[in-house]
Amino acid sequence: MMMYQSLENFSLRKINYVKTRTTILKTTANLLKQKEFADITVDEICQKAQISRGTFFNYFSTKEHIFHYFMRIFTVKIALRMQKWDEDMSFEEKLSTIYKWFLEEKEYSNFIGSYINFILAVGEEANEMKLIDAEFVYFFGNIKEEEYPYYNELTLNKLFVEMCKTAKGKGEITLDYDEKELSSLVVGEIAGAYLSDHISTKEEHLQVFNRIWRL
Repeated sequence: MMMYQSLENFSLRKINYVKTRTTILKTTANLLKQKEFADITVDEICQKAQISRGTFFNYFSTKEHIFHYFMRIFTVKIALRMQKWDEDMSFEEKLSTIYKWFLEEKEYSNFIGSYINFILAVGEEANEMKLIDAEFVYFFGNIKEEEYPYYNELTLNKLFVEMCKTAKGKGEITLDYDEKELSSLVVGEIAGAYLSDHISTKEEHLQVFNRIWRL
């Protein structure tokens, strides 16, 4: 994360907006190290963050929107990482890297489980949480202002669609599905590998699931 000093050119209102939203997010992330999300109450978050319930609901419509906010940040972070990939990187290498990034996400405990629930209950396209300009500066100082709308509408699914389109063009995917269906399979592979890895640690199940791409 960037330091708050990077926000010095913004109004006090925007600085406080960023500070409050990130404080709520960090408070929830800390509570998740102790208990399940379902067991955390808004009152508990407010108490730990030292804010009122009214303040909380000024920033998040529901408790679940905290994860939606985190998903927006996480998606931008993944997109920026993907932009640094070598052009010669294979599709399976990309999948393995993404899966590793998902597993390594420690800021939000049980991230993949929360992501799967988010997909099933809400869907990425329905995520209404957007970042304001001050938040882009705070989290991602190198993103240009004209790019903010793009990243606020970006989803992992869109990134996976482009990834599958490229792989299909290289002949790395022979499965006769369009890119949107292939993107759904990427999400399914991540979820399936995650579940299988938890049931049995004897094998890296992502490699097993990778066989579907050449059916």
